[in-house]
Amino acid sequence: MRAALVRQLPADRLKIEDVPDPVPGPGTLLVQIDACGICGTDLHILAGESYRPTLPFVLGHEPAGTVIAAGSADAAALVGRRVVPTLFEGCGSCPLCLSGAERLCPSPRSITGVLGAWGGFAERMLIRAAQAVEIPAALSTTVAATLVDGGATAMNAAGIALERQAGLTLVVGGGPVGSLVAELLSEGGRPLVVIEPQPVRRSALERRGYAVLAALADAKDAPDVIVECSGGEGVVPWALQRLSPRGLLIAVGYRTVPAFEMAAVARKELTVRGVRSGTRTDLERILALVAKGRIQAPASTTWPLDGINDALGALRAGQVGGKAVIAVRQ
Repeated sequence: MRAALVRQLPADRLKIEDVPDPVPGPGTLLVQIDACGICGTDLHILAGESYRPTLPFVLGHEPAGTVIAAGSADAAALVGRRVVPTLFEGCGSCPLCLSGAERLCPSPRSITGVLGAWGGFAERMLIRAAQAVEIPAALSTTVAATLVDGGATAMNAAGIALERQAGLTLVVGGGPVGSLVAELLSEGGRPLVVIEPQPVRRSALERRGYAVLAALADAKDAPDVIVECSGGEGVVPWALQRLSPRGLLIAVGYRTVPAFEMAAVARKELTVRGVRSGTRTDLERILALVAKGRIQAPASTTWPLDGINDALGALRAGQVGGKAVIAVRQ
């Protein structure tokens, strides 16, 4: 089968190669990939700024496809089903894993398409049967691929924000995750403003009817909640100064922050809450909400597997208004 391989890090390109077909074993499924989204994490990995998988490796942690074989009889009922995977395999025995929070396990075994288990920038991949989440009939596999990680993350972040009785919420970053957070908050009745510097993304949000600002400095009111989805430089110090007393900063995007003043956190009794992806339930819920038309998935632009390096270049240049998706099977 063909796959886009990482052979060194850092790297700005992936190499399309023929590799052996994966063979499903007990408890695993062979999935024929139809589409796989590209996440900002993929760019950070390639830049040498994030996870460092054992090489060679196949990235792609937002795959969607059809189960074509099962490695054991207990998983055979899934053959022929369209699925997306949950991403994290924890140790399976700690309190976090047993509660469904495998993503927070201190001793994880793998993160599909990130560490350990090869991902979906390939014609076929293996997933554990326990990872498989069926795609609703109303969704195309391309739309489903836009929701695998970003959708679960957005559902987690928006749920935290909506737990609060709050006024204005600022969503910083209007990319795929930020736009989904905005959709979920709006569906939940929360007044919000999105801050997005990229013109192509800003225009897409404005067409959906959102109030959008181009820069942090344009935000004049003190919000009760800030959902940071950009990973932009200077956002965290700015947010801590801008939040109203007892405000909440939800950190979805992130980067190294050299220094910021903790006095604002203490003096205003602020809460800083991190978000790492979401649960299986978060993924199931976001798929169902989009399938029912209650919220919109990010608009997608597709490239073939052979064009994956063009897609990466477009993302780096800020030329993709929504989600970049590799259409593996056309």
